[in-house]
Amino acid sequence: MTNTDKWEKVEMAPTWDFEESSEMIGTFIITEDKVGPNESKMHTFDVEGSIFGVWGNTVLDDRLKQVQPGDKAKIVYVGLEKSEKSGREYKNFEVYRSKKIGKSDES
Repeated sequence: MTNTDKWEKVEMAPTWDFEESSEMIGTFIITEDKVGPNESKMHTFDVEGSIFGVWGNTVLDDRLKQVQPGDKAKIVYVGLEKSEKSGREYKNFEVYRSKKIGKSDES
């Protein structure tokens, strides 16, 4: 008996570097909770056939709640901003979701 299966090692997806490329467009796959030493959320996307993770923060976690698995999304890194309440700096992002235009939307 021979084994004809081909095996591919499964590893953690690379994370998107918003400092290198401030915009990412991909299909949302899943959000995992309590990942890594800081127990952050990890949002996973398919970007042109490659899988990338995006580390969550309060802004991203809240905005990505409106994106469902299978939705196409665009995340744009706006830069560091200072919170008016706490005075702390945080990474700010804009999140867009693809809106499908159908015949019912055309007027």
